[in-house]
Amino acid sequence: MLAPLLRKSASAALTLLLSATLLSACGSNNNDQPASSPSNPSSPSASQTPAQTEQASPAASESPASEPATRTYKDALDRTVEIPTSPKRIIAHYYAAEMTALGVPMIGTNHINAKLALTEEQLQGIEDIGGESLVPNLEKTLTLEPDLILVPDFLEAKDLEALSKIAPTVAIGYGADAFTRLRALGDLIGESAKAEEWINRYNEKTQEKRSLVQSRIGEGETASAFVIYMDKQLYVYNKQRLGPTMYDAFGFAIPPKVTELFASEPETLWKTISLETLPDYAGDRMFLISTDDSEEAKKVIEEVINGPVWKSLPAVKNGKAYIVGKRWSMNDPLTLDWLLDEMAGSTCQITAA
Repeated sequence: MLAPLLRKSASAALTLLLSATLLSACGSNNNDQPASSPSNPSSPSASQTPAQTEQASPAASESPASEPATRTYKDALDRTVEIPTSPKRIIAHYYAAEMTALGVPMIGTNHINAKLALTEEQLQGIEDIGGESLVPNLEKTLTLEPDLILVPDFLEAKDLEALSKIAPTVAIGYGADAFTRLRALGDLIGESAKAEEWINRYNEKTQEKRSLVQSRIGEGETASAFVIYMDKQLYVYNKQRLGPTMYDAFGFAIPPKVTELFASEPETLWKTISLETLPDYAGDRMFLISTDDSEEAKKVIEEVINGPVWKSLPAVKNGKAYIVGKRWSMNDPLTLDWLLDEMAGSTCQITAA
């Protein structure tokens, strides 16, 4: 899930239109306390993991023996939100893969992001809430009549406030690891058991795949991952991206320079490096991610891999440098499961003789 670098908010005209409608239709849903400043999408904090508050808020009409209709929840931005105990109409903005892993239906999501991990078949019946840049389309969101909206914690406070006028809106830590996010979402929607079941199945598959490749990975062999954008800017990934597969699943070591680079900012997802310093961060195996399939993007990659710096790297000389697609940069549960097959398979030639 690459976070876009540009931010655009809903237009003032649409806000005025919604305000008139929402005062009567949706005013009762505005139970959150918007944060003054969201975290940067390029370095969100995993420590801001949502946690359920201990005290529920029972509906006045419920009997003591009945399940409360709502409960309070403290989200990744430390906002206290009153949410339905059993939500039925969920919009999951940027979290379609997590909802699919949990087997929980949703009524809307951002299709551009969701298509990186979900098939067209999996998206059938789920409305595209679209929107400009990072923000869902407010008018479309309103027409879907959600009872819960899930969004990443890098949305701006004014956008969270606008969404909260439609339905309870919870910010989820985008920079947290995939398993932390899955557990948080499972707790949020009352499906904690399903989250644990998925993680247990993933761990079993990890052991199976690692046993297949273990003899092909040398003791102490390092690996690192990079991404290059259309502006020819090169980034090295921290362990959150591809790390769960490279380091945790298959047991590669992190190059010392990569560890050093992120030592003071362990929650940062990536950092810019120059092409000239690439050898400092290159592992025994390297994964270079292309973010686009366009001809222009291919030219950017070709400039790098045909240059003297790339050709001088030991991983390149040893046939252990791989150019991979943009899905490799995602860290949702479905992609992590997919990566176990991809990294263990012929794509990366780890099992090749």
